[in-house]
Amino acid sequence: GRGLPLLVIALINGPIALVAVWRSRPRVARIAVAAQVIFVLWAWAVGQWPYLVPPDLTIADAAAPNATLTALLVVTGIGSLLLLPSLWFLFRVFKSRNPAAIY
Repeated sequence: GRGLPLLVIALINGPIALVAVWRSRPRVARIAVAAQVIFVLWAWAVGQWPYLVPPDLTIADAAAPNATLTALLVVTGIGSLLLLPSLWFLFRVFKSRNPAAIY
């Protein structure tokens, strides 16, 4: 189908990752495995398009109403305002050389 070229690219990344592990190149291996996962997911999405569940449920049919999407966007923004300072503090405490000096 339409996702086959992306799947072929994903399959090429498998041996690249194996060779990178064999040659002790962890960064290359991580990138190759991440690319493999991304290309497999995109191949699936392109192959299914425009259906989520062929042949009954399309993406447009499954979409939430605009009011729901707006509410989710607002709540995500508010949640980010609460979460990001906490995350910053967490990284500051655990990435410092002396965690006791933070307080």
